[in-house]
Amino acid sequence: MVVLSDPAAGAGSGAVAPLVADALFPSVHLRAEDFRRAVRQGYVAPDRPEARRQNLTALAATAQAAFAFASGGYQVVVEGSVAPTALDAFRRESRATGAALHYVVLNGGTAGGAGADGAPQAGGPAADAAEATADTVLAGLRRGAYLLGW
Repeated sequence: MVVLSDPAAGAGSGAVAPLVADALFPSVHLRAEDFRRAVRQGYVAPDRPEARRQNLTALAATAQAAFAFASGGYQVVVEGSVAPTALDAFRRESRATGAALHYVVLNGGTAGGAGADGAPQAGGPAADAAEATADTVLAGLRRGAYLLGW
């Protein structure tokens, strides 16, 4: 299970996540935004304070779906803005299923390093750098650089 987080618009998870998923086998690529957008009636823009319940519910649904695929033997790449404080839903599912959880934060800078919260980061690509960033993420996954404990 890999969560690629894109905390800032344009950091690149939308370009990188499909490349990472395509390099894994068998694999699934889920977009957290799709789960939030599944709300038809009563949808609240995710940046509004009153969207908290909606956002937490959609994130929990994303985590449950992701770990259902992981339990079925798939390597799952979740794309979305998942702040470290919101990782609890993924940690709970990781504990429940025994599937590993990796957390990668993409930023607008160069590859590698750690964010202000201490999470390892991979560089945020322009369109022509998405493959290089995906390669950096894949290399980090092989080393266990993004593996979270429970």
